[in-house]
Amino acid sequence: MSNETKALAIVPRSLAEVSSLAEVLAKSTLLPDALKGKAPDVVVQILAGQELGLAPMAAIRGVHIVQGKPVLSADTMVALVLGSGLCEHFSCIEDTEQRVTYETKRRGSPHVQKVSWSVEDTKKAGLNTKDNWRLHTRQMMKARCKAILARDVYPDVLAGVYDPDEIQVPVSSAYRVESLPGSATAGERRAANHEPIEDAEIVANAATEWLNKIKAVDSETNLKSLGQEIAASGLTNGARAEVNDAYKARMAELRKVAAS
Repeated sequence: MSNETKALAIVPRSLAEVSSLAEVLAKSTLLPDALKGKAPDVVVQILAGQELGLAPMAAIRGVHIVQGKPVLSADTMVALVLGSGLCEHFSCIEDTEQRVTYETKRRGSPHVQKVSWSVEDTKKAGLNTKDNWRLHTRQMMKARCKAILARDVYPDVLAGVYDPDEIQVPVSSAYRVESLPGSATAGERRAANHEPIEDAEIVANAATEWLNKIKAVDSETNLKSLGQEIAASGLTNGARAEVNDAYKARMAELRKVAAS
């Protein structure tokens, strides 16, 4: 992170300043659903981010507190590593449909260290049937590689930080997904079974596919059928809100056409 960027960040210097900032942020409609109206939760997230060297908004975007533990996306882990001054480089050196490899070199270390993740590894881990891995295999393999390598080589930077797949989410968690019209969502079923959550950034990308399908639907009946598929897809709250809004808008359009 450049000095210019740091200079623009609002960094509270005391608990009182953190609390005051959290009160303002909690009232914003632009905050993630899990934090809206919850100033104490915003405080915890900001403090967790500060311990990792993240400014408040970076903490809100990149840190999730699950069962009291800080959970970071793979990209946020890599950003912390690159900003630590300990990393000479962190690069993807192999990116195919079947296998992804990342390498990094820690400053002062004589060796480059690498981590690979393949489709076969995904199957062995039992992840190949999950929506995120099935729809975004390469992105998920890359995220897994980055997280493993960052934590293995830079434990002093990422001490106490968890990968999303390592945390079990209770059904009462903020990650519980609210349903579109239809049955319980895949996200709710995973939460009820205490299964691992997926990388939020990757999950959000799945919204694009559903938005395109919603636009293409030509009847109310077909849209309702599509709604059942969306309800079972396991989108995160942020992505789901966007898809839900598009679903309702398209339903209104179709009903208006049918009534004319």
